[in-house]
Amino acid sequence: MGQFGTLQGKNILITGAASGIGKETAMLCEQLGARVILVDCSEEGIKAMAEDTGCEYYVLDLSRLDEIEGMVKSVVEKDGAIDGLVHCAGISSRKPLRMLTLEGFEKILKVNFYSFVELVKSISKKGRFGEHLSIVVMSSVSSIKGYKAKAEYCVSKAAVDAFVRCAALELADKKIRVNSVMAGEVDTPLRQKALAYSPLSEKIEEQPLGVSSPDEVASIIAFLLSDMTKTLTGTSVKIDGGMTI
Repeated sequence: MGQFGTLQGKNILITGAASGIGKETAMLCEQLGARVILVDCSEEGIKAMAEDTGCEYYVLDLSRLDEIEGMVKSVVEKDGAIDGLVHCAGISSRKPLRMLTLEGFEKILKVNFYSFVELVKSISKKGRFGEHLSIVVMSSVSSIKGYKAKAEYCVSKAAVDAFVRCAALELADKKIRVNSVMAGEVDTPLRQKALAYSPLSEKIEEQPLGVSSPDEVASIIAFLLSDMTKTLTGTSVKIDGGMTI
């Protein structure tokens, strides 16, 4: 990859790093020369990932919002300023309108949205971020496209993209970039699990170029983390196989 997209010497913190897009992103960032710090709620999964890569890791349930500050502080004290944040951690849900509750929304918003806000607030404090910090969060076409029985998930991703635009403006004076990757169908373990319970053939047909792979999404994230995108901010990059054209 040469100079294009190199992450040599950068400290990159990645949530949801034990599987799927987070795992692929962590492996790619390490290959591109970054020092990667892994975060996931799955102790078994993150330990296995750390053993394979030699990366430092933290086991953290991101719904415990009050523990995020301490984790970020520990990372900075041990490894120095953070140059990149990738928030891949997320949960989904499938509930019809009649079953929607405040508690249900709060549960999914804590992981998909609130934890991202807390991470951005904590990392953007003075002395905690490097020059040209790049923040990337996994969003979804669900942010702009409705689905039956997926209101909680769609709302959480719409909130993420709205926050990206606001945070990008607020943090521009610090030369901090904030972007999202708005994905369609991606062939992750989570998707495979969903297929086992409820075939998604109708949704797959909506992607003219087919289902995206985790490594393709990881490549876009790595590009956004690199110094090749120093003025790209407040943007949601779509990778949906043409679904939303």
